[in-house]
Amino acid sequence: MKNHKIYKFFFAIIMLFSVMSCEDREKITIEENDAPIVMDLSKESVFLDGNFPNNPALTVNWDAASYSVPTEINYVVEASSTENFTQPYVLGTFGQSVKYATFTAVQMNNAAAGVGLPADVTGKMYLKVRSYIGTSQQLQQESNVTSVMVTPYKLVYPDFFLVGEASYVGWTASAAQILHKVENESIIYTYLEKDKNFRFLGQQDWSPLNYSIDDATTDAANRYFKQVSSNITVADHENMKFTGETGIYKVIINADKSVQSLKATASPIPAFDIPQVYLVGNVAGVNWSAENAIAMTKTGAGVFEYTTTLPADAEFKFLGQKSFGDLDWGNISADGASGFLGPKGDNGNVKFVGDGGSYKITVNIKAGIYTIVKQ
Repeated sequence: MKNHKIYKFFFAIIMLFSVMSCEDREKITIEENDAPIVMDLSKESVFLDGNFPNNPALTVNWDAASYSVPTEINYVVEASSTENFTQPYVLGTFGQSVKYATFTAVQMNNAAAGVGLPADVTGKMYLKVRSYIGTSQQLQQESNVTSVMVTPYKLVYPDFFLVGEASYVGWTASAAQILHKVENESIIYTYLEKDKNFRFLGQQDWSPLNYSIDDATTDAANRYFKQVSSNITVADHENMKFTGETGIYKVIINADKSVQSLKATASPIPAFDIPQVYLVGNVAGVNWSAENAIAMTKTGAGVFEYTTTLPADAEFKFLGQKSFGDLDWGNISADGASGFLGPKGDNGNVKFVGDGGSYKITVNIKAGIYTIVKQ
C-alpha cells in the first residue's frame, strides 16, 4: 500500500513538469528588447536588361528575427508598388539559415510586372522582409520598408499550343493549335469535346515545355495554371479534362505572373458544322451586299474555301446566311489579318493587303482559324 502511494506521488510530479513544459513551448514570443529585423539593399536603382535575364540584379540582406526560445524561423521577401503593401508580391521564401537573397533580372522583372510597374519606365518598388514560425505563419514580424528604383523591360509571354483528345487536332503534337497572343493574353475560339483530356505545349512538340494545372497531383515541371474555370479539372499527372458540353469555346489564357489563369467559355455560336458559309465584303463584286454574298465551297465539317482576286484594300467577313444575322465571323476581336476567327460580338473585318492576284481563302470554324494563300 505504501509503495502504491509513492508511485502516485511521483506520477503527479511528472505530470506537473509535463504541463509546465507544454506551457513554456506555447509561450514563444517576439523578444521585446531586440530591434526588429532590419533590411538593406545592395543598390538604390536597378536597370533590368532582358538580354541577360539570369544576371544578378539586386541583393536583399536582413538581420535574424529573435523569439523568446529557439525555434525554426522562416523569411519572406515581399515587393509592392505602394508603401502600405496592400497587394504584396512574393519574391521568395527562405529558411532560418538564410540572411540574404540575390534576385536575377528576370525575377525582378517578374516582380515589377506583378506589382504593376510599366515596362521601360523607371518606377519605385518597395521591399520588406517578413518573418514567421510554423506552417500557419504565426508570430509574424516585419522589417523596415525600403525602396529601389527599377526600370523593367517588356515581358515576353510564352506561346501556348493546344493538344489532346478534347481538341480539334487530337494528340498530334506537330499539329498542336497555337493560340492568338496579345501581350499577356492568349485566345482562340475552338472545338472542345466533353469529358476528354487535353494539355498545352510550349511548342509543336512534346518537349521541353508542357503546361497543366498547378496542383500537388500533377508533374512538378508542368504546374502552371493557378486558376481554371469550373469546366476544367485535373485529369491525371500531366493532363487536364474538359467537362463542359461539346462545342465551340473561347479559350483564354492570362499569362500574367500574378494570375496564370485558364478559362473556357461557350462561344455565342457554339455550332461549327454550318450548312453553308458566304463571303461578303469588297471582294468578288459583292460590295458588302449580304444578299449577294458569294457561297464558299464546303470541304469538311465547318471548313469552307473560295478563290478570288484580292486588291490592296481587301476587306471581308464570313456569314452563315445571306444577311448580317447571328451567324457572322471575322477577324478575332478587331479588324486585322491575324488568321484567328471570332464570332459576332467579338470580331472585326478581315483586312488584307493583296496585289490584285488570285488568293484562296479558307475558313475553319471548328478550329477557329482562317488562311489566305496566294495561288
